[in-house]
Amino acid sequence: MSAVIYATLDHFRCHTETDEVGTDEPYVIVTSVDLETPSPVPNSRAYRYGPFPDVDAQETHPAKFQSFWGLKGEERALPNPDSAIFIVSLMENDNGDAENLRGIIALSATGALSATIGADRATRVDRLMQDINSAMGTVTGAPNFDDKIGIQELRFTADDIALAETGRPAPRNLRFQGDGGDYTLRFVAVNRGQAAWRFCFRCHSMYFDGGPNRGKCPAGGSHAAAGFTFYLPHEHAGPLGGQPDWRFCNKCFAMYWSGDPANQGQCPGGGVHTAQGYNFFLPHDHNGSGQDQWRFCIKCRVMFWNGEANKGVCRGGGKHEAQGFNFKLDYTV
Repeated sequence: MSAVIYATLDHFRCHTETDEVGTDEPYVIVTSVDLETPSPVPNSRAYRYGPFPDVDAQETHPAKFQSFWGLKGEERALPNPDSAIFIVSLMENDNGDAENLRGIIALSATGALSATIGADRATRVDRLMQDINSAMGTVTGAPNFDDKIGIQELRFTADDIALAETGRPAPRNLRFQGDGGDYTLRFVAVNRGQAAWRFCFRCHSMYFDGGPNRGKCPAGGSHAAAGFTFYLPHEHAGPLGGQPDWRFCNKCFAMYWSGDPANQGQCPGGGVHTAQGYNFFLPHDHNGSGQDQWRFCIKCRVMFWNGEANKGVCRGGGKHEAQGFNFKLDYTV
């Protein structure tokens, strides 16, 4: 089974500002095409990063995590990188509307794909580049128009994807020179694990929030999300290692430890927890990034957050009680 891949703009470096007055405010639009979707027209979508304010020469700026792979918001593998097309547009913002331009580029991509039904990949890339480049010149504000810095195809290799599937980021740089400016954009592909895991502010457990059903909370009713979205590695340990046998319970939707066959914990959905889906390998006691103080509850067996005086509500009675490792988990705000 191929791993979930997230592709995103990681950061960019401004070597030289553009010829515009004042500091630069660049933005990036990535047009993503899934060639594996059913014919006749592949699914496509345009994603925007920025504008980034007050960018000066010799500065590096991070980008907020936003995956441009998984066009309908789903988690996707990318076993064959040639089954996707990524076109990167770099713009300098003046008085234009960046979101308006994103929509215009998305429409131009749909038109280009419709016009090349049955064509090979190279032909479709060429037509996309032409039509998106033209769309980048659309006036979306005045008196100062947004300016084109450049457009390129971003292409990950099979080796990049193989590295990304291990949980290590596979970087790919693109250098843009135009309108007097000089920028390097760094993109990464990485398997961060399954997303949509959340903290329930009622019972303080980790639960899966990826569908309309929010499970059963020991505090009553369904779980209720607050805070970060967590990305949890499964099927093998990531670069930070991890304890296996953490599972999704298909009755209460909580993350629980199933490593003791004789004790599967008490479930608010009735009886004991019942495992379904992935085998998660959760990293603990490491020096990498993430939120720590996620702990195993010795009474109900779920993962809960132990970082405050309130220990939540436990199906085993009273509050959760921590034992064992201090888990430190990857997240996005």
